[in-house]
Amino acid sequence: MLKNQIAGIFFKGFWTALDWVYPPVCAVCGSPGHPLCLNCREKIQFISGKVCSVCGAPIHGNMEICYDCDKKRPVYDAMRNLAFYGGVIRECVHALKYQNNRSLGKYFSELLLPVVDKETWQIDIVVPVPLSRERYKERGYNQAAAIAHPLALGLGKRYFPFGLEQVKDTRSQVGLSAEERRLNVVGAFEAIPELVNRKNILLVDDVMTTGATMESSAKALKCAGSGDVYCITIARFVRLRNV
Repeated sequence: MLKNQIAGIFFKGFWTALDWVYPPVCAVCGSPGHPLCLNCREKIQFISGKVCSVCGAPIHGNMEICYDCDKKRPVYDAMRNLAFYGGVIRECVHALKYQNNRSLGKYFSELLLPVVDKETWQIDIVVPVPLSRERYKERGYNQAAAIAHPLALGLGKRYFPFGLEQVKDTRSQVGLSAEERRLNVVGAFEAIPELVNRKNILLVDDVMTTGATMESSAKALKCAGSGDVYCITIARFVRLRNV
């Protein structure tokens, strides 16, 4: 715990110093002062109200579990998401993912903290969804790790960036159907048993679309002997049937 606190102090100090040298600008409108200005933040459609107790999709009435989870439970134990994908969130994800705007990872990790704290999850370690070696080589960083590392520090949990590996190069999920996405990531991930065995894991990614990546990642973790796997993302697509 003390090591996590010290790491958190150094991490916060690093970003404070970086902000002094390179003052942040809003990723959406370009106004100076913050990674995302207050005006743009107000345009985010945060997920609120009742959600599926398993996958986190918005639901209504007396339902506790959405239609999809009632029909077939996912491999992971629970998932929550910060906001709906679109508008400001879409632009932020694009900047984080393709424009090396890693300050947004820290920014959104702070917004995710109360989302995780609201749950009763017993978390041992925090693990980001990994990139393939080829994609990591192209970008030079993993956008999920940019969220997961400061989130772990904020939660006071251990951060395991190498607990999960992507062992198969996959096509981009953009533009693929739900079934194509599922098939695209089958067998794509492997977990390290020595790191994840008997540990409850918070799995972190930027966007949840169909859940295929989280499903495949959670399966790899559980095959390696992990305990519960909880998932968190900045954004999610929501099909109207679940709203």
